Order: sequence, then C-alpha cells, then structure tokens
Amino acid sequence: MWDRSRGGITVFTEEESIMRFSASALVLIAGLLLAGPVFAVGSLLIEPGARENGMGGAGVALADEVTGMTWWNPAGLGFVKRAGVQMTNVKLVPDLMDDVAFNHLAFVQPMEGWGGLALSVAFLSYGSSIAMDENLNEGPSFSSYEFWSGLSYGVELWPDLAIGCNVKFIRMNLATGIANAQAATVGFDLGCLYLIQPARLRLGANIQHLGPGLVFNDEGHPNPLPRNIKIGFAWEAFNRSGLTSALIGDFNKQVNELTYSTYNGGLEVKYSTETNKGIGAIGLAGRFGYLYDPDGDRKNLTYGLGLNWGSLTLDYGSIPQARDLAYVEKFSLGYRF
Repeated sequence: MWDRSRGGITVFTEEESIMRFSASALVLIAGLLLAGPVFAVGSLLIEPGARENGMGGAGVALADEVTGMTWWNPAGLGFVKRAGVQMTNVKLVPDLMDDVAFNHLAFVQPMEGWGGLALSVAFLSYGSSIAMDENLNEGPSFSSYEFWSGLSYGVELWPDLAIGCNVKFIRMNLATGIANAQAATVGFDLGCLYLIQPARLRLGANIQHLGPGLVFNDEGHPNPLPRNIKIGFAWEAFNRSGLTSALIGDFNKQVNELTYSTYNGGLEVKYSTETNKGIGAIGLAGRFGYLYDPDGDRKNLTYGLGLNWGSLTLDYGSIPQARDLAYVEKFSLGYRF
C-alpha cells in the first residue's frame, strides 16, 4: 500500500513479512519534472515532441506533425494528409539517475473523407530500486514504471474546423510483482482546431486527461488524473522564398483539487530548399521559447533545432526543470510516408 506518512510503499509478501523501500526517488522525479502539484500519473504530464519543447512547451494549435496530432491536440487529425510515425526519447534526470527515461511512439493514418486515425504508446521507467526490511536490510531489487496506450481520431466538421478525441488505457506499477502496488484506468482527451487561413492563424484547444483516477488495491479513494485545459494559437508570420517563421503560444490550467497555470510561448524560424539531385527537400529550423510556471518554479528560456531531409525529420528540444537543475533534453525522430 502507498504509505504517505512514511514517504514509502509497504509491501506484504506471501510470508506476510514487511518490506519497505523509499519512494523519495519517485517523488523527487515527479516534483522535478512535472512541477506544481504531484498527481498519480506523471507520464501524462511529460510532453513528447522535441519541436514543441524547443518553443517553450507550446503546441496545441500547431498539431501538424505526428506527435502534435496525438498528444498535443487530436483535432489535428482532421486535417492530416500523409501517414507518419514519430518517436520521442528523453532521459529525465541524467544528472541524478541514468535509468529514468520516457519514450513515446505514435503513428497516424489519414482516411480520405473521414479524417484521421492514430495509435500511440508511452512508457515511463523509474528505474530500479532496492527493497529493505524493517531492519533496513537490503532485499531484492525491483522496477517501477508507468505505461499508457492511446487511440486517437479526428475529423473536419466544417471547412477549417476539426474536432478530435483520444482514448487512453493507463497503467501504473510502483513495484513489479506486487499486486497492491498496481493500478489501471482509462482517460480521455477532447480537442478542437480552427484554421483562419487568410490570416495564416491556427487556434486550438484541448481538454486533457478526463476520466476516473487510479485506485490501488489497498486504497479506498482514487488518485486523480492531471486534468488540464490547454488553449493556444500558432501564427505563420512570414513565408517567402523557402523561409518561414511562426509564433506559438499556449495557456494551461490544471483543474484538479489543486489548480495551477503555466504560460508557454515560442518562435520557429525555418529555411527549406528543394535540391535538384532527387533527394527531396532539405530544411533547417531554429526554435526559441519561454516557459513560465510559477508554481513549479520553472521560469526560463527554451531552445531547439530541427532538420528534415525529404520525409525524414530529426528534432531536438531543451526545456528547464526546477531551478538550479539541468535542462531536460528531448529528441524526436519521425518519418512521413
């Protein structure tokens, strides 16, 4: 069972002996990376997509690449034209623990006249821990992780207006092999996206992580999902001779028992050219942004780079943790068919 007063987990074996391990690592990781109040499922708050992270963690109105159309706003699937796959990898606390990592993989498929469909999976590993008995003698090691898989659908309702939905199966395992340290639930996202094409402006909104909380076997109350309202814009300020620039902004409001807000904004400047050697377009993007999260003590600049070669894309983004800690560096690799 989750022992909040002791900051640990108490595990009863078949022999009814008691083993304890410190959960300080889990709490530390969640507090450093997610900031603000700590909820049951930290993996839902880790933002995949190195492109968006390089622009201050803004992207609800972009939703024009694979990760953007799945995690950031499923309504983007209403406008999808090409199938694609994208993966994001990040070492969450490399300066503290090397085996704590988050991976996200998504695939999108357009359905002509019917919008788009997507599948996604995410895995957050908290690494290995050592069990200890009541006399602080070390026992066997075990792992802790979070996992969710999602099915997404988006459709264009009217010209330039699309809606979308994510359905996620969520599972959390605080200690492998221990029944009362596991829980599962289902979550939902509801998004919309509106294109004002004469102004080169996109407006987006997404209500994330609706659904019942996680209930562990030894607890009588649910641990809430991190429900969030995300709204934002994306404006293509310049587009000429292969050079484009875009301004992006998001506002996030957590709406659980404890509420807090974050403000995200960024700039992307990209140059692309079509070669005459049959290898497709080559593009290079530079990204900058700012993340303002007063409750989580994250107030700093972000930055990133992007490279595309034909249908292949590689993105890098760096975003701050809490004050005095190293930046989190995220990498995304994608391909459009």
